[in-house]
Amino acid sequence: MNLLAIETSSPVLSVAIKKSGGRLRHAMVQGYMKHAENLIPVIDRLLKKEKMEIGNIDAFLISRGPGSFTGLRIGFATLKGFLAIHPKPCYGASSLDVIAAGIKGYQNLAVCLDARRGKLYTRSYCSHGKRWLPSGPPRVVSIDEMISGLPAGSWITGDGVTKLAAKDLAVVPEKNWSPRAATLIRLFEMQDPLLKKLTRPKEFLPVYLRSSEAEEKLKGDRH
Repeated sequence: MNLLAIETSSPVLSVAIKKSGGRLRHAMVQGYMKHAENLIPVIDRLLKKEKMEIGNIDAFLISRGPGSFTGLRIGFATLKGFLAIHPKPCYGASSLDVIAAGIKGYQNLAVCLDARRGKLYTRSYCSHGKRWLPSGPPRVVSIDEMISGLPAGSWITGDGVTKLAAKDLAVVPEKNWSPRAATLIRLFEMQDPLLKKLTRPKEFLPVYLRSSEAEEKLKGDRH
C-alpha cells in the first residue's frame, strides 16, 4: 500500500511517505509556529520524490495527540481536506504511543509530555517482544504525581522530562523525545494494536486529554 503519515502534535513537524514496495521517506521541520505553512509543502515535496499524487495514497496515518492544540488542529484539518477529495482508510495512534513505539532496548518505559500549567501527559509501558504494552490509559498528572507513580525500573522519555527536577531518574536520549511520522508507518506494517482504524466521526478529532487554557479560563469566569 501507498502510505502517508502526519505528525503535528509536537514542535517537530513530521511527515513520512512509503510507496508500495519502495523505501520510506521522512521529513521533519522544527517549530510549532511553522506547521501551518510547512505541512502541505512538505507532503507535496515527498510525493514528488516518489512521482506520486495525493490521490495515489491508499491509507492515511495520523498522530492523534495529546500535544500542541494548534498543531493537532492543523494536522486534522489537513487530513479532513484530503479525505473530502480522496476518501481512503485512515488510522490513528496516541502521540504517547508513537513516541514509545520509536524506542527499543528498555524493559519499562514512561512517556511524559509537557501539558503546561504544571501538568504532564503521561502513559507507562512494559516491553512485550518487539512491542510495547500500555499499563493503563493516558493521563494528565501533576509533576509530583508523575514522579511518585513511576513503575520501578522505568526509563523516561518525552519533552516533559525537562519539568522533572529529580536527579536520579533514568532518561532516554533526547533524540527519542518526540513522536515521528515514520513510526506510524512502522506500526501499520506491524499491525500493532496501538494504531487503530478511524471510523466514527469523533475519532477524526484530536485527543487533547484536557481543556485549553482559554476554555479553562472561561469555565472559571462562569463560576
